[in-house]
Amino acid sequence: MGEWIYAIAGFLLAFPPVVFMVLFTVFTRLFKDPAKGLSRAADVTTVFLVPAVPITFRAFTGIHIGFPAAMAVTFLALWMTWRERLVRRELEILPLLRRIWRALFLISAALYTLLFIAGTVAMIWEYTRP
Repeated sequence: MGEWIYAIAGFLLAFPPVVFMVLFTVFTRLFKDPAKGLSRAADVTTVFLVPAVPITFRAFTGIHIGFPAAMAVTFLALWMTWRERLVRRELEILPLLRRIWRALFLISAALYTLLFIAGTVAMIWEYTRP
């Protein structure tokens, strides 16, 4: 039973775009609104994208970047909070957390895409090298 759980978790962490597409389809049909389905799917997929970036980087390079990635996320949240405090007199926590979470989704999705493309090209290069 535990092996199935590890296999499913490994698949979800290895392929967050599949998770996003499935969740987008489900949420769009559930809410009948593509914008709301997109935002909900992005929110849930962020949970899988954040650890997938260091795992993918480690798989292709062998370098562990888990701690620097966690520090980067922390500094991003601190910077966005500081910037929000300069712009507005009062901090509204839930909208701020939503903006941080969505920015984290966009950054993680871009990094994951770049890593996936670079890793695929590197593996093809390694395989076809004489």
